[in-house]
Formats: sequence, structure tokens, C-alpha cells
Amino acid sequence: MQETNYYQLLREDFIEQGTRETTIKNTLTLLNDKFAADAVNDLIPVLKRINVLQQLEQLHIPTARVQSQ
Repeated sequence: MQETNYYQLLREDFIEQGTRETTIKNTLTLLNDKFAADAVNDLIPVLKRINVLQQLEQLHIPTARVQSQ
């Protein structure tokens, strides 16, 4: 059975949203390992406002490299 264009777009949106949420979760996990929870919690709304998955992914690697203070 062939997917309709609508179904394909819906499925791609669902996958992208899941990937976006996972990237946010992983970034927050890295930050929580290095900084106080209060400081990290302040970043949650900022990260959730980023709707472009590529931008979130570009933040993830530097987050892993940042030094704790």
C-alpha cells in the first residue's frame, strides 16, 4: 500500500518532533551533569522555543564540550 502525501508529511513531522524532544532531553542531561539544576532549568523554555531541529543539534556538541564551573 502506498502512503498518501498527507500521511507521509504527518509521519515525518511526528518523527522530527520526537527527534527534537530527544535532542532537548539529551542536551539538558549533559548540562545537568555539569551545572546546578536551577541554572539548567532556566534554559528549558529557551531550548523549547527553538523549532529548527538543526539548530538544536548544533547546540548539542558544544554542550558536551563545555567545562563545568
